[in-house]
Amino acid sequence: MMKLLFNDIIKSMPTEYSFDLGMDPACLENTIVVLDDDPTGCQTVHNVPVLFSWEPDILYELLLAETHLFFILTNTRSLSETEAVNRLGKVLYNLDKASQKSGRAYTLVSRSDSTLRGHYPAELDTISSYLHHEKAMHCLIPAFFQGGRYTINDVHYAKESEFLVPVSETPFSKDTVFGYAHADLKLYIEEKTQGRIKAKDVLSFSLDELREGGPEFVKRKLLNSEAPACIVNALSQKDLDVFSAGVWEAILSGKKILFRTAASFINSLGCIPVKEILNTQNLNSESSRGGLIVVGSHVPKTTRQLDRLVQDGGINPLELDVQLLLRDKGIDQVVAIASRAAQLIRNGRHVVLYTSRKLYQPKEKDELIDIGKIISETLVQIVKSIDAEPSFFIAKGGITSHDIAEKGLGIRKAMVLGQALPGIPVLSDEERPDMKYIIFPGNVGDDEDLLILVKKLMQ
Repeated sequence: MMKLLFNDIIKSMPTEYSFDLGMDPACLENTIVVLDDDPTGCQTVHNVPVLFSWEPDILYELLLAETHLFFILTNTRSLSETEAVNRLGKVLYNLDKASQKSGRAYTLVSRSDSTLRGHYPAELDTISSYLHHEKAMHCLIPAFFQGGRYTINDVHYAKESEFLVPVSETPFSKDTVFGYAHADLKLYIEEKTQGRIKAKDVLSFSLDELREGGPEFVKRKLLNSEAPACIVNALSQKDLDVFSAGVWEAILSGKKILFRTAASFINSLGCIPVKEILNTQNLNSESSRGGLIVVGSHVPKTTRQLDRLVQDGGINPLELDVQLLLRDKGIDQVVAIASRAAQLIRNGRHVVLYTSRKLYQPKEKDELIDIGKIISETLVQIVKSIDAEPSFFIAKGGITSHDIAEKGLGIRKAMVLGQALPGIPVLSDEERPDMKYIIFPGNVGDDEDLLILVKKLMQ
């Protein structure tokens, strides 16, 4: 597939749908529950609760309050497929108990990666089985505009500079655990379902249909189709707004649909407007202590961002040697790094703790997952051992940020305040509202953005 010039594509498309959509999901009297396979999916919303725990009491509390939308951070992308399915089953069981007790119904969204990495179709199959919706339509919408992810003519793209590159030609498609061959979403579905769902049987909503036909067209096309799956082309938030308005009407008419989406669709489905990024005043702390950045993600984009941050010279780098860690569990490293980080933070110096960039590549993908767990657990131990509260906390990478928040900082429930930069959410811990926890996804931003964010926090 060839690269496309982004501006040329924008100019060649019909104008966006211009009528008032009148979207009001409250008419469903449901709470939208987003099952997020890592903690980065809240990167486009604001004033929304996120849960690092799925105990029945906390779910009951939110459903009883008729919360419009909330996230459950399952972190299943860090697990093997079997472990992911088992965890998801526990979440769904507890959610159903809480729903019955509160009398509040819910609508599920499976949020995953905008570059197509994750346990698909296993997670949707698990939801389908649990809800007894075996014939429900899979609906894939990986668009994420703040991260430069667009779907055009059924092909999913990542924006790089002024070009749109098919995601199958990016490093993300070479992921050891979740790799794939196709950017054409119809072929991707056939590939991932191992032929159970054929590409020719996948329903597609084109940009022309969304922009010219509007919600009524979406509703009719969904209700008249027996397709096992559908994909949605999207170049703007309005495209997803149109689809959402139509899909709600189809759901109200009895259509069973299981959503597998990236972040942008959640705004449309939940009628949450995209908000301006938080300014320096919203982000800054009055503390004189240094800040802490923890980098666990190993995608090439993150490595470039880390290199640029360290090269700038205003940050004290501390490296966790992964090879040494895998040989002797690295207890000495934990003590030494935590002690040095605490000393620097107390003295007002900013610290970036990062894992060494060269990784051992095992033959089996489950072995790589196990190695990732060891690395993540070690980062958690270091964070727990740093006896100085930083003025700001950035966690780079989805699995890294989840484990540090849940296990290192003990966060059970937080509120999304907004975004520090496009696609980079800021959380406020319910029990420590003054502490801002910033999640920087591994696949988001330009090479300069980590440095830009840190400088913004240092002002």
